[in-house]
Amino acid sequence: MHRLNALMLASSVLFLAACGGQSGDHDHSHTRHGHDHAAPTAPAAPEGTFPAALFSGDPAAEPVGVGAMKASAKQGDRVIVVGRIGGSKDPFLADRAMVTIVDPSVKLCGEDEPGDDHCATPWDFCCEPRENLRRMSIAVVANGADGAPIPHTLLGQGGLKPGARVVVEGTVATVGPDGAAMLVAERIVAR
Repeated sequence: MHRLNALMLASSVLFLAACGGQSGDHDHSHTRHGHDHAAPTAPAAPEGTFPAALFSGDPAAEPVGVGAMKASAKQGDRVIVVGRIGGSKDPFLADRAMVTIVDPSVKLCGEDEPGDDHCATPWDFCCEPRENLRRMSIAVVANGADGAPIPHTLLGQGGLKPGARVVVEGTVATVGPDGAAMLVAERIVAR
C-alpha cells in the first residue's frame, strides 16, 4: 500500500510539473528565430542501474494510443501503449526513472506549420489545452529488478529524449478520477 501511495504521489508531482504549475493559458518564452530545439541531457547511469530487458526487444503485440488505453484501463491491466515523450519542458524526473508520454495524435507545437519556430521546447505541448493534455498523457515509471524505485533519470537511456516516439509495455498502476494515471513499465522502446 505504501508503494502505491508513493506512486500516486509521484504521478501527481509529475503531472503538476507537466502543467508547469500554471493556471489558465500556458506561459513560456517565445522567440521566432534561433531555436535548435535541443533536448536536455543527463549523466550516464551507473552500470546495472536499469534492468537489462527494459530497453530491449519488441512489444508482444501492437500498441494503442495513450488516450484509447486510458479510456478503458483499470488498475492491474497489462497494456502496450504508444506515445511521445513530453507534456512539459522537462518531462523526465531527475532522481527517479519516471517520464510522461502523450498520445501520438496530439501534435507537437508547430508540427503542422512548417517554419513555425515559436516554441523552444515543442515537446511541452504548450499549444494544447491542459484538459486534453491530462486526458491524453500518462506517467511511466520503471522499477529495478527487485521492484524498488530506480533513483536515476530515464533521460538518455535507451535513446529516450523529449519528443521521442516510444512504445511502452507494462501494467497500469493507477487510474485516478481526475484523469491522472501511471504505468509501470517492463519495456520501453524508442521508435
